[in-house]
Amino acid sequence: MKKLYIIILGLLSMLNACQSPEDIPLKTGVSQQLAQQRFNNINNVEYDLHLVLPASSKKRIQSTLHLRFDIKDKNTPIVLDFRTDSTRISNLIVNNQPSEHYYKQEHIIIPTDHLKKGENSISFHFIAGDQSLNRKEKYMYTLLVPDRARTLFPCFDQPDIKAKYILSLDMPDQWDAIAGEYGTSKQTEDRRKVITFGQTKPISTYLFSFVAGEFKRIEKKVNGRKYAMLHLEEEDKINANQDQIFDLHAQSVQWLEDYTSIPLPFNKLDFALIPPFQYGGMEHVGAIQYRASSLILDENAGPSEKLRRAQLIAHEVAHMWFGDLVTMKWFDDVWLKEVFANFIAAKAITPSYPEINHDLQFFLSHQYRAYEVDRTAGNHPVQQQLENLNLAGTLYGAIIYCKAPVVMAQIELLVGEDNLKKSLQIYLKKYAYGNATFDDLIEVISTTSNVDLKDWANLWVKNEGMPHYKLEKRDNQLSIITKDYKKSQKILLDGKDVLLDKENITVELPQGSFPLDQSGKNYGYFELSIGLINEIKSNIKKYSETEKAIAYSTLWENFLNDNLYLDGYINFIWERMILEENLLLKKQLSGQFNELYWYYITAQERINISEAYFHFLQNQIEKTENKALQAFYFNVIKLFEHQPNQLPYLNTFLTTKNTTPRLNDRERISLFMKLRLEKHHQSEASLNKVNKLLSSTYYKDYLAYIAPATSNDEIEKDAFFEGLKEAKNRANEPWVEAALSLLNHPLNAETSLKYIRPTLGLLPEVQKTGDIFFPYNYLKSSIAKRKEQQAIDWVNSYLEKNNIDVKLKNKVLQNLDPVLRRQTTAE
Repeated sequence: MKKLYIIILGLLSMLNACQSPEDIPLKTGVSQQLAQQRFNNINNVEYDLHLVLPASSKKRIQSTLHLRFDIKDKNTPIVLDFRTDSTRISNLIVNNQPSEHYYKQEHIIIPTDHLKKGENSISFHFIAGDQSLNRKEKYMYTLLVPDRARTLFPCFDQPDIKAKYILSLDMPDQWDAIAGEYGTSKQTEDRRKVITFGQTKPISTYLFSFVAGEFKRIEKKVNGRKYAMLHLEEEDKINANQDQIFDLHAQSVQWLEDYTSIPLPFNKLDFALIPPFQYGGMEHVGAIQYRASSLILDENAGPSEKLRRAQLIAHEVAHMWFGDLVTMKWFDDVWLKEVFANFIAAKAITPSYPEINHDLQFFLSHQYRAYEVDRTAGNHPVQQQLENLNLAGTLYGAIIYCKAPVVMAQIELLVGEDNLKKSLQIYLKKYAYGNATFDDLIEVISTTSNVDLKDWANLWVKNEGMPHYKLEKRDNQLSIITKDYKKSQKILLDGKDVLLDKENITVELPQGSFPLDQSGKNYGYFELSIGLINEIKSNIKKYSETEKAIAYSTLWENFLNDNLYLDGYINFIWERMILEENLLLKKQLSGQFNELYWYYITAQERINISEAYFHFLQNQIEKTENKALQAFYFNVIKLFEHQPNQLPYLNTFLTTKNTTPRLNDRERISLFMKLRLEKHHQSEASLNKVNKLLSSTYYKDYLAYIAPATSNDEIEKDAFFEGLKEAKNRANEPWVEAALSLLNHPLNAETSLKYIRPTLGLLPEVQKTGDIFFPYNYLKSSIAKRKEQQAIDWVNSYLEKNNIDVKLKNKVLQNLDPVLRRQTTAE
């Protein structure tokens, strides 16, 4: 019997070994099932990549890959991810033997003929994919998150198969480059050179990167560590900013090393400033990439802009520990790296900015932005289900970046600051250079703090929606009623901690006390009684800055939920926007005013406001020497629907650079586009006049790209929109977003409504070819700019007739929400 059993096993093994690779069931993308199978079979992965970078962005990139890895089961074919076409790979060698390969559903399948248990090596020539190799005229950069490494080179494109990389780049002699390790350069023939970068520590595929091109390099040593920066900026802009940029990186590294008790986990930390970069920044190991305008500030930059730059740098540096050193196992936990980056960044910058109200900054950066999504029918849990990495990009958004840090702040309130810090140190050391899940994190925190967080954390992280509280005050008693009491949270009332863990809570609150959370760590819709609304509006001057921000946000949520009427509210917003001294509060209120001005009042009321306050704002600009305030008041002026007698003042900013405030290229184009929306400056001569004042080629190209969106010529606008159907015309996504916002501006509304249905029809293609934030921003720049019932009907019809993924559907619903609210109020 035993002998028969062995024979049967042998036959089964032979059948498995003889299975045709073409018969292996595969899906496009990287399915969770495939990822788990590979994780169980493959480890100790090393990539040696060599790319020959031509000077011309139109020529293909010839490449070779030498791949080493260990396997447990030699009878399972190796499946590599490569989202290009089947003709791009050749000369396949497996363990020194020529081998066949098969291409199926965006995968290269390597048969088992020459595989062996333990160490294996595979080598081949390939032509690099183009989608995520952002190639410009004189430079290029990779951006491979979340599953875009497979669009560049064949790989195991999943976060839990970490690998070591050796990269060599053969490039034009005048080019420079940075990557995940230090490089050595060697001259070759034909005015070229090869930079070979050392082997990295284990990292996930989405963190592999390089930047190469005609960049200028600046190196600086700060606190004993050398940093390098590549950039393409003008010398005066770099000279005004470079010291702060290097210092902010060094300060962030020092703070993270102290907080985590772990030295910088990787050998170096360089960074590149890229003009049209898709995000604010990206945490590539050893070679962080930034959008140049996020770090290069001009003379109009105020405290909030400087703080935002510091936060961005601290965010990307924090990722070296939270995300790069310890990485989520699967992208359903992508929020896990972002929550720490935001939460830790807020902590890291606090010592360097003692003059800043950090509770205020935290609230405006997190809750205020998260509510924009969480109040909609498209809301979703922090942790979302993900069956395939090809939809991982749809997970990103305000819930991950803004709600999750509030949850972490609440965890810190529940377990204590020291316990959380100690827990994170244990977590990082336990999973260093590996992967962890949300459940792993909660287990560490619960064990270290002796506070069982599992049920609480699951409610906040694995369930969607914001808690809803009803508040009413009688005499000195504040009543808080909620059905969401299991999603407990701590708030601060009259200087005392209050745990919202019951259906009905009554708190003693002296007359005149702030009737909402004072800490800035609260989260939810706080529905106010009429008496509380009036009390808050009457006492607003008495509140602290953080309290004011929370009050303005709470009143706004009540307005959007039809619990506060428009009559008088816009006057309240305007008055507070002018009277507030804190620029962060002024900007919070100007955002609300902009929404009310363009979508909730009549055209005549807009004109009345413009006529009443235009000269008042001019006087405010003249009275202050604060450049940030001057810029703020000018932006409010620009917001208005302008009258003919106001044009001479505005035209001055289009014809001269020496103005107050002084406009940079981006701001000058913004004003010009607004005036074109109002049917002014439509001639080619006007366009050329503004173009001559622009100092950078980047903004000259930007102006040429977006100008058709503000044209009076319907044929020109139609041609522009038709062009968006080609992926190459959507390559610079921030430009597309800006143009769509102009095309769908209320002043363009009558002629652009026809674009809504084709905009929706293009959405799946946009999701497939765009970067992670683009589908949401694409919709925010189009659907979310509308107010017509027809737009609502078309969106609903589209959703009914098209079976799109639920995560993409949520993006649509999130951007339909403001349109629905505008219609409800109009009725």
